[in-house]
Amino acid sequence: MECSAHNKKCSGIKSWLFTTDHKKIAVMYLTVSLVVFVLALALAAVMKIEHWSGGKDIIDAKTYNVFFTIHGAGMILWWIIPVFTGFFANLLVPLMIGSRDVAFPRLNALSFWFFVAATVMAVLALVTPGRLDIGWTGYPPYSLQSGSNLSLYVFAVHMLGASSLASAVNFITTIITMRAPGMTWGRLNLTIWGIFGANIIQLFGIPVLAGAVTLLLFDKYLGTNFYNAAMGGSSMLYQHLFWFYAHPAVYVVALPAFGVISEIVSTFSRKKIYGYTSMAIAIMVITFLGFDVWIHHLFTKGVEDWARIVQSLLTIMIGVPTGIKVFNWLATMHQGKIEFRSPMLYAVGFITMFVIGGVTGVGNGLISIDLHVHDTWWLVAHFHFVLSLAMTTVAFAGIYYWFPKFTGRLYNERLANISFWFILIGAIFAFGPLFEVGLKGMPRRYWAYPHEFTGPFRVSVVGGYILIIGFLLTLINIIRSAFKGERTTANPWNAKSLEWTIPSPPPHYNFEEIPVITEGPYEFGKK
Repeated sequence: MECSAHNKKCSGIKSWLFTTDHKKIAVMYLTVSLVVFVLALALAAVMKIEHWSGGKDIIDAKTYNVFFTIHGAGMILWWIIPVFTGFFANLLVPLMIGSRDVAFPRLNALSFWFFVAATVMAVLALVTPGRLDIGWTGYPPYSLQSGSNLSLYVFAVHMLGASSLASAVNFITTIITMRAPGMTWGRLNLTIWGIFGANIIQLFGIPVLAGAVTLLLFDKYLGTNFYNAAMGGSSMLYQHLFWFYAHPAVYVVALPAFGVISEIVSTFSRKKIYGYTSMAIAIMVITFLGFDVWIHHLFTKGVEDWARIVQSLLTIMIGVPTGIKVFNWLATMHQGKIEFRSPMLYAVGFITMFVIGGVTGVGNGLISIDLHVHDTWWLVAHFHFVLSLAMTTVAFAGIYYWFPKFTGRLYNERLANISFWFILIGAIFAFGPLFEVGLKGMPRRYWAYPHEFTGPFRVSVVGGYILIIGFLLTLINIIRSAFKGERTTANPWNAKSLEWTIPSPPPHYNFEEIPVITEGPYEFGKK
């Protein structure tokens, strides 16, 4: 049985399990991602306790490695990426372009169930014998020599890849072919531009990652030697293939996030987004330039000097279109009638974290600095500020912003504000001290550390728990408000984007009549 957007016979649990309605699929993506997010938070909480002293506190080294493997994979592959490419893309693309559905509804549903299958495999990897302790990157030769169940890792990656490829084909086709009359490329929301760029990256990058982990599986279980240096292979081959996708994967998250922030900043500044055309161009420049900077992950791995120089220059260059967005957001806010509702607070928090992470990222792109800080806790701090924390903050900003749209209810504003300050303050104290630890040469992924680093690590532990409290308060607010929040109007923010012109939550058919578009999405001051 297929529960399409036009089939009224489905009800109850069937209406969710067999749905092809993009809005319900969006909510299911968010639900699964939040469950994994909570699991990854729990693992982080245990690892933070272990960092209280330099030796063993509650878990041994093997268990620590398993925890940071599942924590890293869960946060990146099951939370940050799918919340943007699964939840926001499904919820917003048809509504923002004036379509009643996506191009391939059944393929869209299949994409979600591939995602669920990958989630089951990830949980099995945590609880079955041969638990994964290879890090989310799965580098050989250790991944080949350890007793980890590598097959679960590889099959989970393949399921995620199949899910992402199906989504990419679906959303690229939808955006190109199903825009409402008058919805020209110059009238698309920046969120749509970001989702479009992210799915181009998925379409071209995931097959490379799939090939990399497939060869890893062959080496482990079939006796091939693609990555075995003793038999003429090279572990560097895996790193090149892995980072060719894994670095652009940062932009799979960042590009939709840039669009989400643009919607929020424009709405709560009551101004048209500054430099719309430059923002759209910057998104597409990052889409294609992102494939040219992966070697900066390998500066210490023996690559040729000419390659390091070229990749260093390209890494600095990609900071230009990224910086354009920050200046455009600030210019949009300048002399705007800013209303600091929770989505706007989270947007400003994102800009703060992203600038901290971005500035340190420029340093990582410089060979002389990277040779010193590579594979230290400096990178852990940088990575969390620029990706994990910043993008999670955007995700919550977007969830709060469109919460009335997909639930028809309002969240608790006071609790949202409180949780924001927990998150911002916790983030600064949880990862700020780790820059110092990294500069002093402490390698990352170590279970223990010298006693000279006890002070910074303990500050980080306290900050980490403040951060976790903020995240948990946000989750409580989202879940409680989804069932008991105050009913709201179709457009509580007085936003100017197309999705706010229909009821909240949207009807199953989205639009009674396909709209004719005559202006862009940020036209404040016009009736």
